[in-house]
Amino acid sequence: MRVGFILFHRALITGISLSAEMLTSAASLRDRKTQQQSPFEIKLIASSLASPTLTAGIRIQPDITFEDETNFDIIIVPPMWGNPISSIAKHPQIPAWLIKQYHNGAQIIATGTGVTWLAETGLLNHQTATTHWYFYDKFSQRYPQIKLNRQASITSANGLYCTESINSQTEMVLFLISKYYGQKIANTIETHYGHEISKSGHQPFYEIGGQVQFDESIAQAQDWMQRCMSQPLTTQQIAQHCGLPLRSFNRKFKDQVGQAPHQYLQKIRMETAKELLRDFGMSLSDVSEQVGYKDPYHFSTRFQKEFNITPSQYRNMVKAKAYNVQ
Repeated sequence: MRVGFILFHRALITGISLSAEMLTSAASLRDRKTQQQSPFEIKLIASSLASPTLTAGIRIQPDITFEDETNFDIIIVPPMWGNPISSIAKHPQIPAWLIKQYHNGAQIIATGTGVTWLAETGLLNHQTATTHWYFYDKFSQRYPQIKLNRQASITSANGLYCTESINSQTEMVLFLISKYYGQKIANTIETHYGHEISKSGHQPFYEIGGQVQFDESIAQAQDWMQRCMSQPLTTQQIAQHCGLPLRSFNRKFKDQVGQAPHQYLQKIRMETAKELLRDFGMSLSDVSEQVGYKDPYHFSTRFQKEFNITPSQYRNMVKAKAYNVQ
């Protein structure tokens, strides 16, 4: 796999560093034979080999320029600080390069205001996209042919992925790790990197990997599950809350979220459990009850099955990282 990160003036370095570390770590967890047969490579691409000034004045040395003929499997376009239009004016060759890479088979992930680069290519015309919330209005005005979704944190359209924030980009990278390297490796990466991400609580309304239309009833279901996860919820209760027949609800939910309702509920319960273990001094039994499990043993079993680590081991690992600083 060859992954490319685009460098440009005022790009946010956090949109590069964390994803690069996660992908590199995931690739290193493969067995030695697989690593030899399918080598992993990251390249940094810029307009010239001179280091562009990123945020905080940090400079990173590019590996190649946009004139290089290298083709990529995945391209990640980080967000930028400030008005993205000024960066676009300084790098007119980037949209044409993205179009060429896309037609050669690359999947492209653009984050926040970095989605502007994809919008400039025309590849998102008549497709659904998202961007950073503060740029919604200007984005809609500049790109009226793009269907902007102001509720989604991740959208997908034929190999073009838009994420609203660094957190959403991280979720997308985890999805790709799971897709290409397997769920076991993805779980390991999430265990070691996930607690370093601040969760906004804003769940994606779009299935990763599919093109679907946003449905308010599904958003309502997700919000209700998030607020009431400590209660014993059934799929029938959730469907009734949304005013939908059970069969229609199950179909709509799976189409839009990519998971069955009970799988999604299990996921947010486990993710919330990680936050409680990481950020609060609650007992395991209290954490278990907060996420809807009356039996702490059952909760621990589910947690270990989901993340390949027990709740106690996870808490100890997080504390070690947080306080073992010399």
